[in-house]
Amino acid sequence: MALLLKHENLTAVRNPAFRQYAENCLAVYDDFVRQVEQFGLPFAEEREEELCTARESLSTLGVKRCNEGAALVWGTRCGACEACRTGVDSYTGIISLMCHRNCFFCFNPNQENYEGYSHATKDWERELRQVHRRQPDLGYVALTGGEPLLHKTEAVEYFRTARSLWPEASMRLYTSGDLLDEGTAAALRDAGVGEIRFSLKLEDTAEEREKVYQAMELAKRYFPRVMVEMPVLPDRENDMREILDRLEAMEIFGINLLELCFPYHNAEAFLERGYRLRYPPYRTLYNFWYAGGLPVDGSELLALKLLEYAAGRDFRLNVHYCSLENKHFGQVYMQNLGAAAKDRTFVMSGKDFYLKTVKVFGKDISRAERIFRAHQRTDYQLDREQGFLQFSPECAQLLKKTDMQLGISYNIREFRERESVIRELRLDLEAAADFRPEEL
Repeated sequence: MALLLKHENLTAVRNPAFRQYAENCLAVYDDFVRQVEQFGLPFAEEREEELCTARESLSTLGVKRCNEGAALVWGTRCGACEACRTGVDSYTGIISLMCHRNCFFCFNPNQENYEGYSHATKDWERELRQVHRRQPDLGYVALTGGEPLLHKTEAVEYFRTARSLWPEASMRLYTSGDLLDEGTAAALRDAGVGEIRFSLKLEDTAEEREKVYQAMELAKRYFPRVMVEMPVLPDRENDMREILDRLEAMEIFGINLLELCFPYHNAEAFLERGYRLRYPPYRTLYNFWYAGGLPVDGSELLALKLLEYAAGRDFRLNVHYCSLENKHFGQVYMQNLGAAAKDRTFVMSGKDFYLKTVKVFGKDISRAERIFRAHQRTDYQLDREQGFLQFSPECAQLLKKTDMQLGISYNIREFRERESVIRELRLDLEAAADFRPEEL
C-alpha cells in the first residue's frame, strides 16, 4: 500500500534526492494552505484516522463504497449519480442563477458570469442544441439554478426541448420546493421529468420545512422518483436524524448527503457557527472547476454517522454520501482521457482517473536504467533537470527484487493555448518489492 507523503512521514524516504523532491512538492501544498487561511477561516486538526475507522465500521453494516470511498451508499445509488463519475453521459444546465433564497453556503457566486445570470436568463435552448451536437446519446439531463421554478414556463420548455433531443434520457429537476404547485408538477411530468430533487434547509423554521415536505408529497403523485439533496451541517445531528426519519416515513426514494463546503466567501457566517476547514482539504491538490469551495471539518464525520443510523435501522430510504472529492472525478476523467496513449510512461487509473507514473531518484536512477536496458524496455525517460527517472508501471515490476523506494506520481493534463502539458499533483511512496500495478 502506497504511503501518501506528508511532512510528518518524510523520514520514511531514505533516498536524499527523493526526499528533497518530495519536500518541494509539499511546499506547494503549504503555500496553498497559507493562501486559504487569508480568507479568515482556520483549518481544523487532521482526523483522517477517525474517519477511516468510521468508514471501515460502515462496511460491516452493508454500506457500499463507490469511487474509492469518495461516495458511500446505503441501499441503491441512482443512475444519475453513477453517471456523474465520468460526466460523459450527463448534462446539467441552468435557465438563470436567480434565487429567492440566500443560503450562507451557496457557491453560485463562484459561477461564471454570476452577476449576469443573477439578473437575466441565458440562451438555454441554444446551449442544449450545442450539447446535443457534441453528445447525441446522453442518458441524463438535469435543470438546476438558482431556483429553476422562478421560470416555470421556461423550465417546462427546457425539458420539452431536452426530451425532443434525447428521447430516452432520464430527466431531473433540482428545486427548493417552495414554488412547486400542482399545475407545474403536471406540466413538468408531461414534459418528461422523471425525478425531482428537493433541497431542505436546516436554517428554515420547522413550519417552513413542513411546506417543503408537503411539496414532496405533491411531487410523489407526479414523479417516479423524489429525492432530497442537501449539505450536512456538522452541528445539526439531531435535525438531520429527524429528516431521515421523516423521509423514511414518507417513503421518499432517497437522500444525497453532500459534504458542506466553504465557497471562498461569506467566511463570517461560517465562523459564527464555529466551523473550521477540513485538513487536508484534498488528498490530491488541484484547481478543480467545481465551484463548491473547500470541505468543512465535521461534515463528513456526521454524514458517516447518518449512514450508520440508516443502516442500523434498516431503512428503505436510500442514503448516498457525496464528498467534495467525489465531485472531482468527472473533471479528472475529462481532462485525462486519451492522454496516456501519447506517453507510454503514464497510465490512466481506472480508480480515480489520474495519469500515474513511477519515479526513482538519485543513485537509483542508474540502477533502474541498467535493469530496464537488460530487459530491452523503452517505456522510461530521464528528466535531468528535475533529477528523476520516470517509467511505466510495467517497468516498475522489474524492480521488485531491489530495495528501491518508488515515487508514485499523480498527474493531470492541462490545455494551455495550443498545446497540452502534464502537471504533477501528488507523490506517494512505495517500496519496489510491494508495488502492485493493479493498485493504481
